[in-house]
Amino acid sequence: MLFKSIADKVLPQKQLRGLRNKYPEKKIVFCTGCFDILQSGHAVFFNQCRQKGDILVVGVGRDQVITKLKGPGRPVNPENNRVYLVAAFQDVDYAALNDPEISSGKIDFRDLMHSLKPDYFVLNEDDTGMEEKKALCDEIGSELVQVSREVPKILEATSTSRIIDKIQFAYRAPLRIDFAGGWTDVPYIMNGKTGYVSNITISPLVELKKGAFNFAGYPRGSGLSTSTAAQLLELISSKNYNADSKTLSEIGEDLFNLENKELNWAIGRQDQYSIVKGGFNCWEFGTDYAKPLDIEIPRETLDEFKKNLVLIHTGASRNAQSAVEEVYKNYKTKKGKDALEKLASYGKEFAFALRDKDFIRCAGIMEQNFKDQIQLAPTTTNDYLEKMYSFAIEKGAYGGKIAGAGGGGAFIFYCKDPGLLISSLKEKFHDCFEINFQFHYDSIKALNQT
Repeated sequence: MLFKSIADKVLPQKQLRGLRNKYPEKKIVFCTGCFDILQSGHAVFFNQCRQKGDILVVGVGRDQVITKLKGPGRPVNPENNRVYLVAAFQDVDYAALNDPEISSGKIDFRDLMHSLKPDYFVLNEDDTGMEEKKALCDEIGSELVQVSREVPKILEATSTSRIIDKIQFAYRAPLRIDFAGGWTDVPYIMNGKTGYVSNITISPLVELKKGAFNFAGYPRGSGLSTSTAAQLLELISSKNYNADSKTLSEIGEDLFNLENKELNWAIGRQDQYSIVKGGFNCWEFGTDYAKPLDIEIPRETLDEFKKNLVLIHTGASRNAQSAVEEVYKNYKTKKGKDALEKLASYGKEFAFALRDKDFIRCAGIMEQNFKDQIQLAPTTTNDYLEKMYSFAIEKGAYGGKIAGAGGGGAFIFYCKDPGLLISSLKEKFHDCFEINFQFHYDSIKALNQT
């Protein structure tokens, strides 16, 4: 029977003692590991070990030990499956299950080593618990040999964890907070003039896995670009779209063109370009382009700014279409042109104030931006939103604005005491709730490497 040739190579621990008598003149080599999902690196390692002696014995970690080491969900494959698969390798002469318990130095093979008494114990040079393993070798008279992790040119480096990540892979995208300059990214209403928008991407991330979206608890229509993030994930996951061959700007423009085709009103570029590039950016927008300005803001500055930001959902439903229709109605009027000009200036001013760590000035710019959004489109706000904003200022907010087109959704505030502001708002306005977030800095390509 074909399987018997493999089964004969799997030994219970008590039979390891007999190998010394069976091969008195041979050098016995021992190595060990979890070997949960076998991959090319394991094959290379077994070959390295085999070259150190005549007989290679491989110890395989037991299920309960691997769970302790790797956490819930591991191992993927049960111990008997793993030990027989290891035995099937050409370079492996024998395989055995390790001890059922683990001691310091991540040693779960002490009894096995005492039974086998190998000439050499081989492990990777980046292994942990080296002192304890060296002491065990001295105890039984074995020589500890370290080998480097080598990947032949014909193979691609991989790992069990990476394989599991691929199996569980979900496409992910951040959302964004727009601090200042919104609407000036829309070429249709700028009429050839240059716009500027300061924004930053945030996590938790929106995910697309096996055709289903996980919006990470974000309410749809919050003004944080959930619809654009979903559209982006559908685009980059499409079999007909090769994101690897595209630059970030090309992906952003493809997304901009795709959304313009699907929506029956003209839209801007800030959402598409920001969530594709990631991080904080001050964008310059022209009729047919978007590019980030060369304004360097250290991550430490951004993290310091973040500490006093509050992102809170108003609890009010939002109809961006109403604001959009008002903008298209008003953008050619004197008030509309004035508002757009000021909004564009705020987009740049915010970035410079942030660079200079003038966070109070940043809050003031957000407030002015909010007022001029309302000048451009009165439905940006309503009585409920005005009451909430005024109350936030009373409770220590230096300034803030509604996210996106407004009319509901989320407010972003810069304040003295985030905890106090959140609790005060929730006590006064029972439908509102905070959105826990972090700044996110990876590009869409870095985030979705496979």
